[in-house]
This record gives sequence, C-alpha cells and structure tokens, in this order.
Amino acid sequence: MLYQLYEAQRALMAPFSEFASASSKLYNHPLSPFTHTPMAQRISAGFDLMHRLAKDYEKPAFGIESVRVGGPGGIEVAVQEQVTIDKPFCRLVRFKRFTDEPGALAAMKRQPVVLVVAPLS
Repeated sequence: MLYQLYEAQRALMAPFSEFASASSKLYNHPLSPFTHTPMAQRISAGFDLMHRLAKDYEKPAFGIESVRVGGPGGIEVAVQEQVTIDKPFCRLVRFKRFTDEPGALAAMKRQPVVLVVAPLS
C-alpha cells in the first residue's frame, strides 16, 4: 500500500518537475528577458530545487567485480552480484566470491562476513 502511494505521488509530481526545470532555464538563460528582472537568480534556484526534489533518480551500480583475498600479496578473485531478496523499496544483494585456488579458499573461510548498507538520501 505504501509503495503504491509513493508511486502515485511520483507520477503526479513528474509534470511539475518538468515545468520547474523549464522555468528555471527561462530565468537563467542569458538571452531571456526574464534573466534581467530583480531576484531572477533566486527564482531560478527555487525552480531548480523543486525540479531536483521531484526528479526520479536511478540507483547506481556497485561496480564490485573482483577483490583481493589474503592481504596485500593476495590473489584477485572474481565477485558475482546476486540479488537475494527484491522488494519495491530495496534489494538485498549478496556478493559471492569465486576461486579454485585452495590457499585463497582457506583465506576466504577465515574472513568475517561483512554487511554493506548503501546510504539513503
């Protein structure tokens, strides 16, 4: 239920976001007559802020493809990103390390499990 309300709000704000972006450019473009009015920079900044608040941002990739196991002189092992749980607001991602070398396997078993939490903003 909460996710549907969030999606409805985001869909309703999309036209206002585009309007705010266009209005910000109108008050900021050097050839526009509105640029030379008093408080034009502040009005443009306000519209730009409204655009950024209503804009939908994509989640960036983690980009972890390999890690070093066994200290500074260790071995590079491949990492595969596996989505364990997929919910509307979040994903639980597991980074699985793969190697066939016995020394690296022993070092990986001694290492602790780490939970990485991406910041929310």
